Amino acid sequence: MKNPMSRERFFDDPGVITEEAFNLIAEAGYENFSIRKVASRLGVSPMTLYNYFPNLEALLKATVVYAFNHVLMTMQAELGCYFDHSGKCPLRVFPAIGYQLLDLMQRQPNVYKFLFMTDLKPFYNDKTILNRYEFAFRKTAEHLLDPSKEQELHQHVYLFEVLINALVRSIFMKRAPVNEENFRLYVELAYDRLLKPFEPYFRGECKHEDRSANCVPQDDPSQ
Repeated sequence: MKNPMSRERFFDDPGVITEEAFNLIAEAGYENFSIRKVASRLGVSPMTLYNYFPNLEALLKATVVYAFNHVLMTMQAELGCYFDHSGKCPLRVFPAIGYQLLDLMQRQPNVYKFLFMTDLKPFYNDKTILNRYEFAFRKTAEHLLDPSKEQELHQHVYLFEVLINALVRSIFMKRAPVNEENFRLYVELAYDRLLKPFEPYFRGECKHEDRSANCVPQDDPSQ
């Protein structure tokens, strides 16, 4: 009978390894991340993983890329209605992302901490991460009636995102005065100051947007 920890077991897709590494972080936190523990979850020896990743840093980089793509792709799947001419203001996608980030922090605190509160700067320049991170802005800019406003809007979107990230971080760290109850108030205040001035440069849907609306109807049984 073959030893389940045999080095002879190989993976056709290294993505199996990075997915399991992500699952380990989601369940146990980044502080418990190691090649040995990932290997144990996969039923192989640590040496097997070195056939795919030369060291821990290489596995960590692949895991960061997987994690960011997984989280951002999940978020983006629910944002299509802001860009499909369904009557929603494209600018409202940014508060929606803020609410999704808060939801991620609440549902998967270890993933949130790993991606947004860990020093992973050496890995953030991966093209797939950058492309997904800029997805919402690029799609929003496509709806601008005056393309000359794109650079200025980009600056305001960046400031908005910095503020939202700081708000969610404050809630995670239980810092006053920001909490879950007044989070929406702060988000809407940031929207009014930074993004609402650009509403005239979009089609009429921005003038009649219901701020309580989102992509999924409130009475949707899938919620």
